[in-house]
Amino acid sequence: MIDIERSARPTTIKDLKGLVVSRTVVLPDQLKKVAQFAFERPEEMAFGTIKSISVSCGVAPQTVLRLAHAFGFNGFRDFKALFRAHLRNM
Repeated sequence: MIDIERSARPTTIKDLKGLVVSRTVVLPDQLKKVAQFAFERPEEMAFGTIKSISVSCGVAPQTVLRLAHAFGFNGFRDFKALFRAHLRNM
């Protein structure tokens, strides 16, 4: 897996999807599960907890946090903010 530099982290959901589609970031299967969940259910990413998302995805809570870090976010709160901004702009 390639970690994105904090300064180059995605600023929109479109940018985030672009990283996955372009294979700029190669995700292990467990992280792919969480990423797919995030794209399919952005409202749950925006307002869910690490625990609720991990249960929905069938992964450990740490996996949700690792996905945020893989995309260059400092933590889950910053990652959630991307999804909240996406929902506000819809």
